[in-house]
Amino acid sequence: MSSPAVQPPSIQWPLNAIRLAIVVASLITLVFGWGDMLRNASEAEAAVLERARLQARAQARTVGEVVQATLNGFDLALKSVRAVAGEGPAAIDRQAQLALQGLASDFVLQIFIIDREGYLSYSSLGPSPRNDLGDRDYFRQLSAARDDFLVISEPVLGRLIGRWSIQVARAIRRDGVFDGVVSMALSVDGWTEQLMRLDPGPRDTLTLVGRQGELLVRTLDGGAHYGKGLRLQRPFVTEYEVQEGDYTGESRADGEKRIYGWRRLPSGVIMVSGLMLEDVLAPARQAREWAMVRGMALSAIFLLAILALLAALGRYGQAMRRLASVEIWQRANFDLVTGLPNRALLLDRLGRMLQHARRQGAEVVVLFIDLDLFKPVNDRFGHEFGDRLLVEVARRLEQLFRSEDTVARLGGDEFVVLMPAVTGKELAAQAARKVVERLSEPFDIDGQAVSISASVGVALFPQDADSPAALIAGADAAMYRAKNAGRATWRS
Repeated sequence: MSSPAVQPPSIQWPLNAIRLAIVVASLITLVFGWGDMLRNASEAEAAVLERARLQARAQARTVGEVVQATLNGFDLALKSVRAVAGEGPAAIDRQAQLALQGLASDFVLQIFIIDREGYLSYSSLGPSPRNDLGDRDYFRQLSAARDDFLVISEPVLGRLIGRWSIQVARAIRRDGVFDGVVSMALSVDGWTEQLMRLDPGPRDTLTLVGRQGELLVRTLDGGAHYGKGLRLQRPFVTEYEVQEGDYTGESRADGEKRIYGWRRLPSGVIMVSGLMLEDVLAPARQAREWAMVRGMALSAIFLLAILALLAALGRYGQAMRRLASVEIWQRANFDLVTGLPNRALLLDRLGRMLQHARRQGAEVVVLFIDLDLFKPVNDRFGHEFGDRLLVEVARRLEQLFRSEDTVARLGGDEFVVLMPAVTGKELAAQAARKVVERLSEPFDIDGQAVSISASVGVALFPQDADSPAALIAGADAAMYRAKNAGRATWRS
């Protein structure tokens, strides 16, 4: 929760009128209402705390969805590299470089493979000296485990790159026997910047916590915990069956008390949102102090003025809450760069389309679009230029499709289009060709002409899959077939 904002004139004048009424009315009587005034002040503070508790939970849930979607993308890249781990260095490097093209270059430091003995055997950064990584906790954990799961490590200092990073890793197995680890080094600073872009207040915090309570990333004094093995002793560490909750506690970073909301993500990590308790209570405490000071000199009618003030502030609070429900719904459902629906809204709409299609015996077309050659443009002209190019891509896609279709951005340079249809095969082919042709036309960004293209994958319901996740995964796989076929084309 950020510091209280300066109120606009349209809000100031009724509040000033109420203050004037209180001053005038205080001349009449001086004895009534103290009990009610104190009780109302306490209830107002309790209501503020309750709203803050719900806000902290909602923020942890919303930010958690963004973090989980990001982790899903990294995991997909890891699995694609693992799939070719037995085909030799050339195949590994080709797949790793392909995977990196769809990921943020300032976020992913490298993809690498550790052999069964614990030595670095491949790095997307190129040839490197022999490096023993067998002492890393994530390597030990995966080498001893039998199940296939994603491990997310505490920040570690890279022995070759010399930067703090978080490792996301999976085990490589041959015939059920451990044969090494494929891992991705993620910039801790990149993680922190992503969380900061989600707009926590100046003294609020966003923290990503591991399964055992280990600190992974936090926006408040983030670098102070690197390499210290800090563990949070909170209920969510041991109560695995509980998915979300809240608590009030003292921060280990600065000793300040905050209201925390937390959410356990499917990947096992926990997203924690902390609202500064002092900032949360400041408006209520200021109102209480003001009432107490005025009350010693004002009459019993002060209670009536307080009730009027609370009513006005209540209307103001309701308006602010309605506005807030809209920073939260918009952020939870729409991409901040292009304004298109994001993954969460995409999955919701796809689920509704499938329900309708099942009832009507109709079909649904899913197009998975990945931009070709976007990364070189982004690297050459900068991220702001790249974002503007993504906006232009989004506008072209919206122009190509009908009002009943959904054009969404998953993240990076990946887009998905949903199309309800009576018979989808011919519609899918026509739409995929139009996308490839339209996105192959040059773009003009402030007088700078740039050319990219797109690889499109197609999946149909019910022919290819019957669930939202499976349909998107099928279209994604088809897109990779199109990209492997030479890009600027489409495959089903």
